[in-house]
Amino acid sequence: MQRVETLIKDFVEHTGLTERYEIIHGTLYVTLKDPKGFDHFHKTIRTFFKEEVDNEGGVNMYAVGDEFAFDFVPEDREAPVFVEPYSEEKFSGKEIMDPTDMDLTDEQESELDVLMNLEAESKRGK
Repeated sequence: MQRVETLIKDFVEHTGLTERYEIIHGTLYVTLKDPKGFDHFHKTIRTFFKEEVDNEGGVNMYAVGDEFAFDFVPEDREAPVFVEPYSEEKFSGKEIMDPTDMDLTDEQESELDVLMNLEAESKRGK
């Protein structure tokens, strides 16, 4: 666990995107230099985690005041924010889903709500 935390900390420092970072009880807390870049940072840390630490893992993100928290979780517990790119072979038109039709747990609904709020705030320039 200590080795994984060191790998993550070294990577976060190397990105140059954060003002401050720390890991507490396995959760990475960061203050970004550009808070509007939270989505880019989330994708960056997720790609690193899957390629260098656990290819069957995922990363969930939460806003905590002026910080962002990142939990490293098994792939099946990852919030559904990363969608596969469009592919004509896979797309028949029936795949478009109404979010109200999704079978989500209370925790997943809460995470989705947080992510949607973050996206809305980002669009408003917050």
